[in-house]
Amino acid sequence: MSNIVQFKARGPRAYLREAQEGRIPVRVKREGIDPGWVHGFIVDVSAEYALIAEVSDSMHFDGYLVVALADVSHAEEDPSREFVEKALAINGEVLVPPSEFRLDDWGTIARAAAALAPVIAVNMLDEETGEASYIGKLEGVGSEALTLREIDPNARWYPDTGEYEYGEIGSIGFGTAYMRTLYRVAGEPGGPTEPRVIRTDPAR
Repeated sequence: MSNIVQFKARGPRAYLREAQEGRIPVRVKREGIDPGWVHGFIVDVSAEYALIAEVSDSMHFDGYLVVALADVSHAEEDPSREFVEKALAINGEVLVPPSEFRLDDWGTIARAAAALAPVIAVNMLDEETGEASYIGKLEGVGSEALTLREIDPNARWYPDTGEYEYGEIGSIGFGTAYMRTLYRVAGEPGGPTEPRVIRTDPAR
């Protein structure tokens, strides 16, 4: 039986805050955006956002994901909590949350993520797929959009930058093994860049 009261009557913020304080592994669903569950631990919760330390199927911490609380349709204690906790301990995994990670708005979140990781994933809402992921180096934070220089799936830098409007962002991720490897293969971007329109093809 779950140790957390379902959030329907109290709101997702109170529910996830309780999970954070109790160091309880949870799974979070965003109906209509992601068909699966986000598994992990709640690192922090603000009025509008939650920072989740994701746990991979191999029972290792694998980066972070920031989601909007308004998009959270269901959250609960991980049904495999006992296994998750024991497996993480056996693997020597210890959660060390990033300090002073502000969750004010997408611009602030992107800056905080970019300060901790060389590339970030800006996941844009898409009517057909739920979210389309764009991975790259944060180049700027404007009043209405983020500017990103992307890496393609073959670890090649695009020669230009794109803008991603805040109102269309579904989540922001950083620090995963995939993103670290992509950056290591690509290396630092070089050459001049030019602005362009928002791309429609996802990075992966």
